[in-house]
Amino acid sequence: MQEHYPYGSWDMMAMGDAVRDDSSMDDAAMNNADSSVFEDAGTKVCARGLCNVRNYISGLMPNIIAVVVLFVLSGIAGYFYTALDPASSDIALEGLEGLVELIMNMTPIEIMLFIFFNNAIKSLMAFVLGLGFGLIPLLFVVSNGYILGVVVYLESQENGFTYILLGILPHGIIELPMILISAAMGLRMGINVLNALAGRSVDIKGEFKQGLNVFFRFIMPMLLLAAGIETFITPVVIGLFLGTI
Repeated sequence: MQEHYPYGSWDMMAMGDAVRDDSSMDDAAMNNADSSVFEDAGTKVCARGLCNVRNYISGLMPNIIAVVVLFVLSGIAGYFYTALDPASSDIALEGLEGLVELIMNMTPIEIMLFIFFNNAIKSLMAFVLGLGFGLIPLLFVVSNGYILGVVVYLESQENGFTYILLGILPHGIIELPMILISAAMGLRMGINVLNALAGRSVDIKGEFKQGLNVFFRFIMPMLLLAAGIETFITPVVIGLFLGTI
């Protein structure tokens, strides 16, 4: 009986090695399968255009920074100029008063769609009209920044800065970046046009198509989300703050 133990032990060890070899092979196969799954998932994500959007926006960073700086400076100018001359706000807000009156007679869904199409059309124009040497996107950023500065001053005097933050942040954290990115896209188009006129090799048509792709795949859906938040969530946040809800 004892004579069989060594052989039995060897058989068990051999079986154990075989199991470990099989396990290693299985682990390798599983790792390869997992890698394939992740690669396939990554390919699917890129196929949906998300990788192209990310790469495009990454290359747009210098233009985005320039647009954001201009927007902030315009907002500061609107705030302090209104503080010095409150009567000047009547001219800056003349168009907004008509929009507010129009929106007051709409249903919530109509308000959401109105806000969405208003922002989407203006953002698209800021991009497309950037072909005119980038001037229109810059004017678009300056005017919107200035008006925001005027509104911030007036509302802060009446309701305080907390009210302003609650009224802007829920949807503004999405809406403002999308609008500024659109303007940055228009600015880059204008720079490309200037480069082309200077004799440099620039693919304006390809750049324009890529910008449209980013706008419809990324910016428009985000603007729709922001419009929904502005219509259905922001008023609730403000109502809770004011105690009217």
